[in-house]
Amino acid sequence: MKRVFCLVLILLLAAAAVGCGGSSEKEVDVSALASALAEGVEFEAALKELTAEQLANYLTLPEGAQAAAYMSNGTTAEEIVAVRCADSGEAAAVETAIKAFLADQRAEMERYLPGEVARMENAVLARKGSCVVLCVTDDTDTAEGIIKEYLG
Repeated sequence: MKRVFCLVLILLLAAAAVGCGGSSEKEVDVSALASALAEGVEFEAALKELTAEQLANYLTLPEGAQAAAYMSNGTTAEEIVAVRCADSGEAAAVETAIKAFLADQRAEMERYLPGEVARMENAVLARKGSCVVLCVTDDTDTAEGIIKEYLG
């Protein structure tokens, strides 16, 4: 009876380990991802890294979310935003917020820099698990490759 009990206990522990710790989501370093995009993707304008306070002027992120962002000096719509949230539900909300941000910026670009609208419409926006990444560039193939490397 003890053997059966021990065997059942071992099987339950193994099942719990697979259910809890067996997640296939990678721990993504969003600072490294954003930096890799800034260095590896071709941009027309130089991008500047934003502080958390500066990013908060554009996006409201969930508490505890980790983020890194770069933006151009305003002469282009080029930018990078990488966010890691606590879970996929928060990431879905961040993705929605980024889409709204892009729509607002697209409206501004239509008035002031109409040549940038196509770049914004072709922006790379990816969400996987608890991560969301935006890269506005003409070099979308390179951006997609770097994002895939980090997010899997």
